[in-house]
Amino acid sequence: MKRIVISHWDLDGLAGATILNMSMKVTKTYLSSITAIPRYINMAIQNIGVKGEIWISDLNPQPNQINELRSLLKEAVNRKIKIYWFDHHEWDKSIYDMLIEFKDNIWYRVDPNTIASDLVARYFGLTDDKYVSKLLELAFDDDYFLNRYELTVMWRRILRWYGWPIRYKALDSFIKKNLKPIWMIELYKREVKNIYENMIREAISRSDTIITRQGLKIVIFQDVDPRIHPGEVTYIAKTNGLIADIYVIRYPRGISLRSDYIDVSLIARKLGGGGHRNAAGIPGLRDINSLLSFIVSLEEKRKLRESIYLQ
Repeated sequence: MKRIVISHWDLDGLAGATILNMSMKVTKTYLSSITAIPRYINMAIQNIGVKGEIWISDLNPQPNQINELRSLLKEAVNRKIKIYWFDHHEWDKSIYDMLIEFKDNIWYRVDPNTIASDLVARYFGLTDDKYVSKLLELAFDDDYFLNRYELTVMWRRILRWYGWPIRYKALDSFIKKNLKPIWMIELYKREVKNIYENMIREAISRSDTIITRQGLKIVIFQDVDPRIHPGEVTYIAKTNGLIADIYVIRYPRGISLRSDYIDVSLIARKLGGGGHRNAAGIPGLRDINSLLSFIVSLEEKRKLRESIYLQ
């Protein structure tokens, strides 16, 4: 029986894909972005043909993908392909409603209180495995942006800097139980570290600060290179005293939102994106002024609801 794995390309996604490859015989593994989920599910279905399994990790389906996903799931049913899905991003209600139709064909576990690779490890009973524990430590460290390990930062930057060939090479190293391959260390020291840090400083130097009439302070980082992680931009900004209620990092193909106390996932989901309470993303090009107006409007409604509740 053919088994296809589809997983995100960051440390959590790679950890999930690694554990899946360690736990069963996998025919092929695809690394994917969130926007490409339908494309890779379709590729997996075509690869399997009839009767098989698709295992998905660390990828949250978007509301604007519902029609495509429904069509693909119908085809999976017809071909007797079972789908297993692990994620830690809260899904939009419309996704859950759509999946009711396929409850006998798709099994999923969504838990925002952990990471996807941890869910995979628990499913296969591997949380006590020494290598898996080390892998999960890195994934937790990256996803929660704790940065306790230098290795976390190195992998985060390498995976964003070089793109797909290096991401698959990283997966191969992880499956071979090598979390610190020489090729990665050499690449990082020779080509990434100094340039990456200079690009972060450049992004911060070009930031704009907006204070709304409600006193909401928003810092905007315009036209940031997609190889730069949004968490690192905001972390260095805060270290240098640039404190805000919401940080908006604008990339060529999307926007990242960060906040220490405002639930930015609510903003992102209403605009076709998603993520976590303190870190979320919105795909596609967005007009900054329209986005700011939308954020202010949501915050005004939130404060209004709070005032009514307190009365």
